[in-house]
Amino acid sequence: MSTDERIATALASIANSLSTLAEDTKASKELKETLIINVNDMQKAIEKLQSDPFGLEGKIK
Repeated sequence: MSTDERIATALASIANSLSTLAEDTKASKELKETLIINVNDMQKAIEKLQSDPFGLEGKIK
């Protein structure tokens, strides 16, 4: 294998690695965003339970 072929192979390998890293980073970002949304929803549910543990607010007339 010539020097040029080795360089081309190395560059292709580096490109594949960078592509994989980019995909992993994007997936990680999306997971973090989903986690933040879920935690915020859980916090709202906990606050609602604290203020109205039996779900009776607005039902008693």
